[in-house]
Amino acid sequence: MALFALERDGAAPVLVCLHGFCQSSEYWAPTLERLAAKGLRGLAPDLPGFGRSSGEPGPYTMIAMADAVARLLDARYIARVRLIGGSMGGVVAQQLVLRHPERIEKLMLVATGAVMNDPAAGRAKADEIAAAPWNEATVAPIVTGFFHRAPAEAEVARLRRIALDAAHAAAVEAARSNAENNTLDRLAEIRVPTLIVQGRHDRARTPEHGALMRDRIAGAALAVIEDAGHTPQLEQPEAFYEVAVPFLSAR
Repeated sequence: MALFALERDGAAPVLVCLHGFCQSSEYWAPTLERLAAKGLRGLAPDLPGFGRSSGEPGPYTMIAMADAVARLLDARYIARVRLIGGSMGGVVAQQLVLRHPERIEKLMLVATGAVMNDPAAGRAKADEIAAAPWNEATVAPIVTGFFHRAPAEAEVARLRRIALDAAHAAAVEAARSNAENNTLDRLAEIRVPTLIVQGRHDRARTPEHGALMRDRIAGAALAVIEDAGHTPQLEQPEAFYEVAVPFLSAR
């Protein structure tokens, strides 16, 4: 079974957007549209176990997901991309550029980090998800945590349905792998232009997480989006595009 991916036609360079935990390619659909309007080709896969790739077999670790994205690029005969990863997708993006550096031209890390402040708490959260029924009550606080200011209730309900599209086993394993991920000491190996974007009010991955990564990646820049939480591309799209589009589209 192949990964599902949203695609928008356009010219090179190819932009690949990776979604976060209990999200899907839908979180990057508006970004694909904006970049397509600039004439750029975009691709946003549903990572294994999530969205319309929920039937994709595991493992559902950050490394396995990175390799799955590499296989997706192979299947589409795409040699090099400009890579955007949000939240858990940013962790997958770090693994992808570290494992397949020849595939990445530019890297944008959004609302993510290289290591959790409290991995034990992250593992405990994975255990809590494993023990809970996979229903709306379980995913509701996860979705709420994506935002500084909650969107309209109809949109929240849609995002909860997206969260529930994930396979329960995938959510558990991905949460545990994300908690255990630590790429901090390897960030200096990243040798491509890198932009790090954080929401000012993100409670999960703070601007301090971004600064930690910036200081370890040669030449990296950090942009902080005001009045945004864990999904700045949805919460403050114009401010997000103001920093993202020039970086991603520059030849």
